[in-house]
Amino acid sequence: MKILASPYRAFSEVNPTQALLYDSIEKHGAQVSEFSMRKLFWESWDVWHLHWPVESILVRRKGSRFLRLFEFWIGLKVARLKKIRIFWTAHNLRPHERDQLLLERMIWRALLANIDGIICMSDVSKRELLKEHPECSSILVHTIPHGHYRGAYPDEMSRDEARAALGVSADEFVGVFIGQIRPYKGVVQLVRCFVEAQVTNSKLFVAGVANDSLRRELESAAVPGSNIRLHFGFVDRNDIQKYLRAADLVILPYIEILNSGSAILALSFDRPILVPARGALSELRYVVGPDWVSLYEDQLNPEIVRAAIQWTKAREAQPDTPAPLDALSWDRIGRLTIQAFS
Repeated sequence: MKILASPYRAFSEVNPTQALLYDSIEKHGAQVSEFSMRKLFWESWDVWHLHWPVESILVRRKGSRFLRLFEFWIGLKVARLKKIRIFWTAHNLRPHERDQLLLERMIWRALLANIDGIICMSDVSKRELLKEHPECSSILVHTIPHGHYRGAYPDEMSRDEARAALGVSADEFVGVFIGQIRPYKGVVQLVRCFVEAQVTNSKLFVAGVANDSLRRELESAAVPGSNIRLHFGFVDRNDIQKYLRAADLVILPYIEILNSGSAILALSFDRPILVPARGALSELRYVVGPDWVSLYEDQLNPEIVRAAIQWTKAREAQPDTPAPLDALSWDRIGRLTIQAFS
């Protein structure tokens, strides 16, 4: 089987998800290559596998968005003509920032009218897909989970070494948010709640890239003398272990979410998580167990933060206990993906 991937390894330094997926697929005997229009037009392929097609037109490249849409539509029609099966993995059902609604509708119309199959990462995602895009009811939808990140990032630091690097004592409670800081992730509210919770001998670390507006909001919320530590900027892949190995609890207070790679990243470092009961996160709790995923309803508040800290301290799992992630193994996911493509 020959697979044209959009993308294949183009962003693997920032997000290794696609590289992990296609490594597994290649181990199962398939051939995978980075998408280009030249390859689509002039070479023979069995499958064109799309990730984030809407975002790639709206956000990722310079030039006319409408020209990119026209090029995408031409590619879809060429693939149909050449009988290349087109699959889309539904990481999101809509862009997080929506300032081009007309163009977005045009992209969805072009995409959904031409694909052969869809991969959702949970049953919840599949239900949300059919609610958001009812036209998908006539398309074959496969449910294949998001894989874990064990071994994908450096992980040599002990808890004590990580805490020493962050200037944290062994007996302090450490909460962590790590990743791109964007409005839909609710990080400003997290900082406010952690300050208001007034938990003694605790710190919250927020690490990631934020725009100027969010930086100002976060700096304002993290009042002088509080237990908040803000580290703005891209977190190098070698430093991810520093935050996650130091953490007692990873807090991801999404306002809107379908799937969360950050939640699975935390679990891959055997850190328990506090997340809202939204999107696929309730299903993730079922997969790995209630000792690893604490859910809350509605919006984050100081009481939820205090309760989550108590839950973390009372967990049965010991600090060196690995999270049960066998269901999220890439070997299994690669095999299921090839079966879906066949």
